[in-house]
Amino acid sequence: MTARKQAAATAGKTTSAALALAAVLVAGTLNVASLQDKSVDAGALTLVTAAALSTVLLRRSPIWALAGAMVSVSVYLLAGYPYGPVQLCMVIAMFEVARRLPLRLSALACGVAAVMASATVLARSTPELHQPLLLALGWSGWVVLPWSLGALVHVTTAARERARRDLVTRAAAAERVRLAGEVHDVAGHGFALTAMHAQIALLVLDERPDQARASLEAIKATSDASLANLRGMLDTFHPRNRAGLAGLGALVDEVRVAGLPVELSMTEVVLGEEADAVAYRVIQESLTNVLRHAGPTIADVWVVPGDGEVLVQVGDRGRGAEVEATRLGRGLAGLRERVEKAGGRFMAGARDGGGFQVTVWLPVGGAG
Repeated sequence: MTARKQAAATAGKTTSAALALAAVLVAGTLNVASLQDKSVDAGALTLVTAAALSTVLLRRSPIWALAGAMVSVSVYLLAGYPYGPVQLCMVIAMFEVARRLPLRLSALACGVAAVMASATVLARSTPELHQPLLLALGWSGWVVLPWSLGALVHVTTAARERARRDLVTRAAAAERVRLAGEVHDVAGHGFALTAMHAQIALLVLDERPDQARASLEAIKATSDASLANLRGMLDTFHPRNRAGLAGLGALVDEVRVAGLPVELSMTEVVLGEEADAVAYRVIQESLTNVLRHAGPTIADVWVVPGDGEVLVQVGDRGRGAEVEATRLGRGLAGLRERVEKAGGRFMAGARDGGGFQVTVWLPVGGAG
């Protein structure tokens, strides 16, 4: 349905509701007139109908709807017609004004309507009335009370909407942080391998062109894989699209080709989807750091089950103690957050005997 058709349908429903209200108020007015021993004529019924039909404007122009209801009711009462259900038009209009408009504007409208209602009932009252102020204050309740209820609904709705927007904003910020971490892992690993292969190619370009060619081919393969991973990340952020331990063999092969010897010791383990992705990222980030910071060394990777947990450990014998502060930067800080979010424990630091080590414990069948 187009916006124009929707607007027309809404307007039709509003008009039908206003006509139904007019019919009910006319019938009610005829009934109370007999109870108050007062007569109603065509003028009275016209004013009652006008007050009811003014509610048609509530959706588009609440202030004008309130003005129409107040004028119609005031003229009706000043003409001496019986008190009755026509006063409900003031209640309905005032409530909608308070519910739909900002508090300052609706409060101003309520004040004007209260003064108008009080002046009307005072003008209609008999000269013998002993407490006109009390009557005026009591009659103003016809607009003050519905304004209070409408303002409460307005404030509650606004608070709920602010909370919803804040939740969406926080979720978007968290997703941006997560995506930044994913890009850091994938791009950082790819760049580290590319830099290593480029360095090798430069060193052997003249003496061993075949080795240089192999390094250039490895650069192309690594770049293609990194770009594919980045495209997959940008297409969808669902954890199912993240790499897991099933791709660990290919990851280790890439690092070995880049010139870092890696000893892999892996036993079949059972991890949930999220924990499986976290385990892979821990190994990828750790091996990338070894390539960047450790210098000539050998890396060892362990993935073994324990007592209700899976141990994931990556260590080296390089310059870990010298560059520990540098390596505990954004990458490992992000890994710690992911591991803890998956229900695991994280430890990273200098290794006994020299080098650096990252140790993670993830729950078996962990978060998925």
